[in-house]
Amino acid sequence: MKKYWYLFFVPVFMGLTACHDDNEEPEQREQRESYLSCPDDHHPHLINLGLPSGTLWACCNVGATTPEGYGSYFAWGETEVKSVYEWRNYIHSDGTSETCHDLGASICGSEYDVATKKWDSSWQMPSLVQIQELLAKCSYEWTELNGIKGMKFKGSNGGSIFLPAAGGHELSHLGLLGQSGRYWAGTQNPIYNENACYLYFYNNFASWIHINRYCGYSVRPVAK
Repeated sequence: MKKYWYLFFVPVFMGLTACHDDNEEPEQREQRESYLSCPDDHHPHLINLGLPSGTLWACCNVGATTPEGYGSYFAWGETEVKSVYEWRNYIHSDGTSETCHDLGASICGSEYDVATKKWDSSWQMPSLVQIQELLAKCSYEWTELNGIKGMKFKGSNGGSIFLPAAGGHELSHLGLLGQSGRYWAGTQNPIYNENACYLYFYNNFASWIHINRYCGYSVRPVAK
């Protein structure tokens, strides 16, 4: 089996296309109803972080009812929760990493996108490019929201989102609650297709990594 918990930066990712309509100007995307923070309890909201791409992030995770809620955990490309996350029950392989199905460079907005499936077609998983932009263009700090630990990302315009440290689910174990956050991107690793990219953070460290696709991680959608 290849590559479990490790950092491995692949330059080719930097040129991948973000998951939004390239014909839609950033100004057009910003004209949709969005906020600098949650205005009320009717989630999810579009949060404007003043990003150059115009990407609008959701205020909460798939499966959560509040910004600090952990929400649900999904294997990459799956749209239902499970009690056990391993190669043997990963629906996009034949039981091993070597038989992992190639779903293409990106599943953003596709039939494999849990954000689109669980919410509606106006939402999708973020691409690696959008996660890279979040890391590069926002400040971030380890903090708490209503007693839940996580990372607050703040844009240059004052807009902010809170991502709870929801940990991750591997095999039958859900661990690292309150210690780290692991959020899927819709981007498959182009070299090792059994791996996909995700946002990883703990304390005041945040980066992107890639890992085996069967793991159960959180999803924070973006607007199409």
